[in-house]
Amino acid sequence: MGPRRAGFRPAACRRGGAPAMGTVRIHFTAADLARTHIAPEPDPLWELMLSLHLLQGEKPRQPQYFAQWRASLPSDEGFRQMIRTTLAPAAPAGAYFPDFMTPIEGLAGFSVGLETVLSTPRQRMRRELDLVTPPRGSAAWIAALANGRPADIATLGTAMQTYYDRALAPYWPTIRARVRAEYLLRTRLHSDEGISGLLGSLRPALRWEPPVLEVNGPTSRDIHLNGRGLTLIPSYFNWHNPMTMYDPELPPVVIYPSGRLGCVPQSVAPGKGLADLIGSTRAAGLEAIANGCTTSELAAALSISRSTASEHATVLRGAGLITTERQGLSVWHSLTALGTALLRGCRSPG
Repeated sequence: MGPRRAGFRPAACRRGGAPAMGTVRIHFTAADLARTHIAPEPDPLWELMLSLHLLQGEKPRQPQYFAQWRASLPSDEGFRQMIRTTLAPAAPAGAYFPDFMTPIEGLAGFSVGLETVLSTPRQRMRRELDLVTPPRGSAAWIAALANGRPADIATLGTAMQTYYDRALAPYWPTIRARVRAEYLLRTRLHSDEGISGLLGSLRPALRWEPPVLEVNGPTSRDIHLNGRGLTLIPSYFNWHNPMTMYDPELPPVVIYPSGRLGCVPQSVAPGKGLADLIGSTRAAGLEAIANGCTTSELAAALSISRSTASEHATVLRGAGLITTERQGLSVWHSLTALGTALLRGCRSPG
């Protein structure tokens, strides 16, 4: 989109993504714990909305790994204007945006989710849009949407489809790879340590104090699941605070940053036993790959060149400890079951 991306500006207060001033407390029963699970795929509607937040935010505050996605965006003025005038007003960064824009049906795919958005009952659409604080100059568009004219709803749908096709679909393999790596990691934890171990592993983004899961939010409130369970949705474009739905009667979800807030640590200190076994650099590499990472991220974590990181990854892959999948211009490394077992075994006391 070029230099004019900086023209996006955030709004004031958000249902879950605003500067955290309170705590959302999600209360579980035994039935809720049994029905809690992690979504195995990214939710395209949440990724759409959160990527729009990214474009409205201040670039210096954002993780550097989003630069490649920004560079891939279409640069024509028509696309930029569509974001500014049609999409961003309905998804103000740092402020409330309507729950109907991110229905649970989005987990079934973009087309299903978009159809659900556009078929939202007009009364609900108006009620939620009335809560939006539109960015300067866009109040008329939000008011028009709230009136529910079919032509305006169609304009919103066309803009969402165009944005998905041009901004997200070409980059989807990278988005999916990161979310899938998070899903596989948490699924292994769930299998080994149970649901309580899984929820406890989500710190610092989420805090598990049985039977309550705490999420930072703009205000403090309590959500009682009452047997509905919870869907945890790892997100590529959520890199700051986890989010929940504003309406507590909707299917309960928490959207949280995938991969330890979406990045690998700048440095990794492996356990001595593992370092003695396979060497300190490769042991640190195995630790860094635990949440999934690209070769560039692996190089940054180990403070080595990208070519050297690639050589170490080749050795780990040859030993059956990691798998590597090409995603566009990058490759994505993940632990195999053997790699996970080795890492955990060497972390165990004694």
